[in-house]
Amino acid sequence: MNKSSMEYYFEFPASYGMQGDTRVLLMSVPGRTLTRILASDNFGHTLERSQREINKSRVKKFYDYLVSAHEKKEPFIIPPLVGNCESDVEFTEVGNSNLGIVRFPMDAIIKLFDGQHRAAGISQFCRTHGETLFVPLMMTLQLPLKTRQQFFSDINNNVSKPSAAINMAYNSRDTIAQSMITFLRTHSIFSEVTDFEHNVVPAKSELWISFKALSDATAKFKGAGDSSLSEGDVYDLWEAWLKLTAMEGIRHGVSPAEYKRDYIQFHAVMINAFGYAIQELLKRKPAHAIVLMIDDLVDKASMADLENFFLISNWSGICASTEKERATVIASVPAQKAAGQRLVAAINSGSLVVSDKGEAQ
Repeated sequence: MNKSSMEYYFEFPASYGMQGDTRVLLMSVPGRTLTRILASDNFGHTLERSQREINKSRVKKFYDYLVSAHEKKEPFIIPPLVGNCESDVEFTEVGNSNLGIVRFPMDAIIKLFDGQHRAAGISQFCRTHGETLFVPLMMTLQLPLKTRQQFFSDINNNVSKPSAAINMAYNSRDTIAQSMITFLRTHSIFSEVTDFEHNVVPAKSELWISFKALSDATAKFKGAGDSSLSEGDVYDLWEAWLKLTAMEGIRHGVSPAEYKRDYIQFHAVMINAFGYAIQELLKRKPAHAIVLMIDDLVDKASMADLENFFLISNWSGICASTEKERATVIASVPAQKAAGQRLVAAINSGSLVVSDKGEAQ
């Protein structure tokens, strides 16, 4: 790296290394300095910059994450920002360790090609809160625009975003998801049929239902604050769902993929529909009364009634399409709500017998 006379400069501890032919510096910089050392790459034509335009909602999401952690005194993590310095840089190594001090002039132009939303959220947080935090910054040196654009593409093309399901499973701040994990993992049936990793259960999987769908459905009716259902009520409602869907009797006789080609109760649309149905029923009845109503409905129904009720083709115009030879599931929110209303009608009437109009009798 070039030596230069720098009358006014920034100075940070850093490590120095190579990635292929690219020189890289790794630094930990105070969050309050980001607005001083980073130049915006948010303007001009797309082909003249190496970043996407700033999305204010993404900035606010990361800012809110930092604020929440600060206020609740919870741990938080800031992934490295990645950028390029267009100016000459001095690096003074300590021994042969690749560790030392980096100096670059205060008028240096450093543009990020990964992490601009995090950087903007951090800067906003540092302006409004007094907490001292340090931000990892990975910096390349004097790369041409074409290379920076390629690196932006490489980073975003080679990183696979984890599913919402596994994010929920690992997120200790999601109280509903964590409560459901405790219940599902210790339940003799749910523990054997629930997929905690995929939003949609893969076709070749031996698992039946998605943890995400179960958690999303629970969030629809559990409530918050003083109106929140007890854990016992939530668990009893899902026990009633097991009876309504006949999970215990079905799961040993057929593969999930084969069964779900014709029947809808274990698809996410119907699990979420159950959440909407319980939400609606709770407006007029307590949870324990709804559980009794579902139990009574199941007790009066035959296995043939249950199978017919959940046949995908019998949900045409609600949450299924029968335009082709094989009926297909529609998973939109309107479809979930429409299916939820049909479940409400069945539970209120105490009958799974369906009329030609698709209503319970």
